[in-house]
Amino acid sequence: MIKQYLIKNGTLVSVLNGEEKKADILVNDGVITEIAEHIEAPHAEVFDAEGAYVSVGWFDAHCHFANFGGDSIGIDPVEDILRQGVTYALDLGTLGTDNYEDYRETILWRTDLHFRNYLNISKYGAGGRAMDFEKAEDIDRDAVIQMANKYRHELVGLKARIDDKFCYDPVYVMEQLRSLADELNMPIAVHAPRSRIGIEKLTTYLKKGDVLCHTLAGNSDVMRVINDDGTVKQCVLDARERGVIFDLSHGSNAYSYDTAEAAWKAGFFVDTVSSDLHGRNLNGPVFSLGVVMTKVHGLTGKPWWWVLNKTIAEPVRLLGITDKQTEVTAGMPADLTVYKIEKGEFSYLDSKKESRTFSEKITPIYTCTGTKVYTCR
Repeated sequence: MIKQYLIKNGTLVSVLNGEEKKADILVNDGVITEIAEHIEAPHAEVFDAEGAYVSVGWFDAHCHFANFGGDSIGIDPVEDILRQGVTYALDLGTLGTDNYEDYRETILWRTDLHFRNYLNISKYGAGGRAMDFEKAEDIDRDAVIQMANKYRHELVGLKARIDDKFCYDPVYVMEQLRSLADELNMPIAVHAPRSRIGIEKLTTYLKKGDVLCHTLAGNSDVMRVINDDGTVKQCVLDARERGVIFDLSHGSNAYSYDTAEAAWKAGFFVDTVSSDLHGRNLNGPVFSLGVVMTKVHGLTGKPWWWVLNKTIAEPVRLLGITDKQTEVTAGMPADLTVYKIEKGEFSYLDSKKESRTFSEKITPIYTCTGTKVYTCR
């Protein structure tokens, strides 16, 4: 805990419009009390941001940390998220009704990471058995409704994985997911990059505020967002028009450079950028949210503030996250990421083990949340 600290000599960047300005930022008792070109604070601990940038704290709209220490999927909320520049994250349905409350006892509110969760409608969630849904009894409707109502203040919505690898009957599970969400008046998130259900049928279940994860996976012809002639599929355009959110959610097997480039060329950009970081891709191909943003920047040629906007401001707005700031202002609790843009040659694999080399890389230096400042790994 640091009573007073000063972020000195940085360039403050708005993720809403890209505006930049030289600024010192003074934090007292966890609250930003002054933003000015030059601040003198002789008793403050100084963190030098010379040559670096400062934005509102990074937001990861899809990762898996809920069951840290319980299996191979959960990651460390401090070492793998906070120390990678992220101040706020969403756990995307790691746990279900049989284990969500156990997770709350061990993880919830015990770190400086701000977060909310999606509840998996499988009893077991995504971190235990080989399949989330082996039979109809793996969904306990009464338990989902009870759990969702009890913890509505911390749940964003409901989640299901309907790939054949995880689900015995994608149509049945989607019907249950849609029905439960409608009854609870909650949005849904769906993992389906390799599902036989097909994107035309899947999108008929999706409404405003629902999230299609892994949009640019390129794993299945029936789940592609682009037609063979390079145009965007009409069902995708229709879904976006009614407010369905198309998320990147890189993951282990769900981001293809070729698929992403085809989408960009067709004028289709994902609505939100997230990592799907978990224990099985922490050492590649995902590594961190910063690496995912580096890939997006390198492929699209879009400015860094635009990538940050898709990563922070857009998911916060579209998902209705009311306790996350998207602009740095005096009077707000400290929520900052200090980062640098490195020049050079940086090669990364996609989920299909295809390599691309990029000339710039975004690297977090400090993560500031309240009275704490974390040095990034």
